[in-house]
Amino acid sequence: MLGPVEFADPTGTMRIGGPRLRTLLGLLGLRAPAVVSREALIDGIWDANPPTAAALTLRTYVAHLRRRLTASSLDGLITTRASGYALNVPPEWVDVRRFEERVRLAGTALAAEAIPQAVAHLKAGLRLWRGDVLADCTTGAWARAEATRLRELWHFATEDLLTAQLKLGDYAAVTSELESLVARHPLRERLWELLMLALSQAGRRGEALNAYRRARARLVDELGVEPGPGLRRLEATILADDSRQQQKPAASATRRAQPALPSPLTRLVGRHAELAEVRAQLTQHRLVTLTGVGGCGKTRMAIAVARELAPGFAHGAWFIDLAPVTEHAQVQAVVAAALGISEGPYLGPLEALTENLRSWQCLLVLDNCEHLLDACAALTATLLSSCPALRVLTTSREALGLPGEVTFPVPLLAVPPLGEGGAVPMRLDEVKRYDAVCLLLERSTAQTVRYLTDADAPALAAVCAAVDGLPLALELVATRTEVLTVKEIAARLNEPSLLRVRRYAEHPHHRVLDASIEWSHDLLDMPTQARFRQLAVFAGGFSLAAAEAVWHPQPGERPAVDALSDLVAKSLVVVERQPTGTRYRLLETIRRWAWDRLAECPPERTAARERHAAHVLHEAEQADQGLCGPSMADGLERLAADHDNVRTAMAWYAETPNPLPQLRLAVALARYCQLRGQYRQGQLWIRQALARQHELPAAETVTVGAAWASDAMFSFLVSNYGEAQASAERALEIHRRHDDHAGACRALRLLGSVARERGEYEASLACLQQAAALPCDDFAAAGVLMLSGFTAWLAGDLDQAEQLLDKAYRRYQSSGDSECLASAQIHLAAVAYYRGRNEQARELVDDALTTFSKLEVKEGISWALDLLGLVELRQGKVSSAIGTLRASLDLHLALGDRWRQSSLLDALAQAFVARGEVSRAAELLALAAALRETIGTVVPAIELPAWQATWDAVQERLSEQDLRTARIRGGTATVAGMLAKIS
Repeated sequence: MLGPVEFADPTGTMRIGGPRLRTLLGLLGLRAPAVVSREALIDGIWDANPPTAAALTLRTYVAHLRRRLTASSLDGLITTRASGYALNVPPEWVDVRRFEERVRLAGTALAAEAIPQAVAHLKAGLRLWRGDVLADCTTGAWARAEATRLRELWHFATEDLLTAQLKLGDYAAVTSELESLVARHPLRERLWELLMLALSQAGRRGEALNAYRRARARLVDELGVEPGPGLRRLEATILADDSRQQQKPAASATRRAQPALPSPLTRLVGRHAELAEVRAQLTQHRLVTLTGVGGCGKTRMAIAVARELAPGFAHGAWFIDLAPVTEHAQVQAVVAAALGISEGPYLGPLEALTENLRSWQCLLVLDNCEHLLDACAALTATLLSSCPALRVLTTSREALGLPGEVTFPVPLLAVPPLGEGGAVPMRLDEVKRYDAVCLLLERSTAQTVRYLTDADAPALAAVCAAVDGLPLALELVATRTEVLTVKEIAARLNEPSLLRVRRYAEHPHHRVLDASIEWSHDLLDMPTQARFRQLAVFAGGFSLAAAEAVWHPQPGERPAVDALSDLVAKSLVVVERQPTGTRYRLLETIRRWAWDRLAECPPERTAARERHAAHVLHEAEQADQGLCGPSMADGLERLAADHDNVRTAMAWYAETPNPLPQLRLAVALARYCQLRGQYRQGQLWIRQALARQHELPAAETVTVGAAWASDAMFSFLVSNYGEAQASAERALEIHRRHDDHAGACRALRLLGSVARERGEYEASLACLQQAAALPCDDFAAAGVLMLSGFTAWLAGDLDQAEQLLDKAYRRYQSSGDSECLASAQIHLAAVAYYRGRNEQARELVDDALTTFSKLEVKEGISWALDLLGLVELRQGKVSSAIGTLRASLDLHLALGDRWRQSSLLDALAQAFVARGEVSRAAELLALAAALRETIGTVVPAIELPAWQATWDAVQERLSEQDLRTARIRGGTATVAGMLAKIS
């Protein structure tokens, strides 16, 4: 990426076509092997103007990139995760990372005065540049920002290289290179400084002074400013013929003490990109503050950055630890003492500092400022305004709040992504590519971690995810490997004592995780402490409105937004930008600590949980109302974001005496669970709530009816038709008894759907006609029309189906419900397909697939792929059709829809006959027949001609013995097992 974006292997270089495809590779490469979210990829590729079907287009780009890599025998490099995609290559495969690593190694070598090694590293790093960085990518904000950062790092490395070469006495080569550089970058004062030094060192003092005049002229003409203090001091030194400056380009001024940086006992793991970014920030800005939660590694990063930058400062880098300081008034004296600056008879510590540092070119590192913010801010502001060559790097859980301050939130270490149910579909070597895992293993001294296998990968990922990749927590967990295996640690993650192990650290708040959190907690006032611990009731995250609901501020109390801002500023709450808006969360380790504090006050905990559950119920019911209309996408996103909170609220309501809130919440979530394919979870919640229906007052019977209808829906979706019919009949009886026409209409639609899939088309239409006769709203009426059209085309009555579906489509257009509109398009596409209108069918399917993909409606996606595969098969694209039908079958298997699975098996059998694999086709037909026998259905009437033709072909081409063998194999197979055989 340090030039045109391309992929190289030992056989040669592969260019990636198209700027958006190259941008995709660049985005994945810069974060490799970490997962890049779909939102980040969409923003990076299209900036602020993504297409309507951005998610689907992104998936197309990923598929195309996979094909390009596979064609070069590089398959398996791009993996799909729950939240996005990852490029499974180690960081050293990416030229940007190799460049950053070379610069880091050079900084270490320079700090150790190993100048030749530093030169070698810098030259190797700079040789990686092949042209303008990311020049052939899209010109969005991401590419511009990344290119700016990398170009600045290139300048930084180039200047370091020239400085090192000057130390080796290579004046002629350096002078020639610098003349070229100042011509191209005339406003970079550091280059002019180096040119003056090179000329002066070579005895060319007149030319050195002329270089100063040239630099001044360019700065005055183009920017209207005089040269900075570095250039002015250098001119004065040359004029005074300072022999010390002539002999050594980076000689230090006389100091009252020698600068020293701490030497950590352990190796810094990862952080290559972060270190490079902080270094680049310090080259552009004079004050940078590393912020973050306690234990995230701010101090280690500050030491590493200072060690790498120290050689570039004439007076070095100085590290002052403020953790032991307890009084604001002590800060100035502590800093002065650390620098070896003594107070005079007429000078206080601040005056002594400003007087001495005014002539210094140095980096000052102030560590652990959060408990002394006012004093640190005042001192830093004074020093920066008085000392022009001074740069300050601070670490604090809260920013200083000064003008010109650049804050760098230190991120947590990358953890392996967990799939549904905590599954980790990764091998051990893949898991080890994540920095959190590397740190855990690095700090583990037990020999057992040296012999881990792929079976340990899920446990490693679970441990790292449980502590959010927090370095301090990982180091504490690592000490447990002396007595527990990684799997045993993973099994005990909920035990509070797991992270209460002590370890050596210089300061008490770094020895135990609880102490680190308590350090931040104690900096809060008492009302904010109470609000902080009440946030522990949230699982996963929360919005400002949710925090307000739990806190329930009274008139006159501090507004919730102010308290939340304070907690964010102190790094106790993390901010997350999501499509639904700004959300917040506590790191899990912090949440557990806050939960323990909340548990110490049972009445407060009970009140907080009640308010939390009530808010979740309110939000769920509000979102559910929007799942049938134009606000569906927003409702789905809101419920998805609060999924963990929903589980927590459901568990709370299950323990409370009143069963009604539990039932209401389960009913409110049913439509969401249906759309997102979470059938088993949705039905489990419904049945747990229904188990308590006898405790409900009679007035709530309508809610019970809605719950039975939801239970019928989930049973129907997984082809349990007997249970579905019984629950729907129960719902119908309740709704009729209470004259609830909307509820009765829904129950009749469900009964009609059950009859349809059993092949009882007349009974299905009879139920739907009863539903149509009820006084229901337009949305319900459109649903009756669509289901009637569905039954009609399955029965083979395409004329009637088209009329009904066209009416339903027009009604859905006026309602604004995009999911139902897409469902109507799918049914119209089926009618078009069976009428032989392939292009019309394809167009309708494509539109529907775009909508379903955007909304992440798994059932809709799988239906669309089913029809798409049939169209491709009819067009003679057999291999493509098999792939599409297989993908649809895979989705239907995950959903549990056995009715569609059987039809897809028949369609695949038809495709394998077309490909000449008749034995496989016979197996597929046998498996479909066995599946239909299990669920009590038949081949749909509309599919019978294709099924018969496939069966006839199988009988004609296979011997009786081969046919019998294939049918036995298929009849005893499973759908999952058959999928594994299909390619």
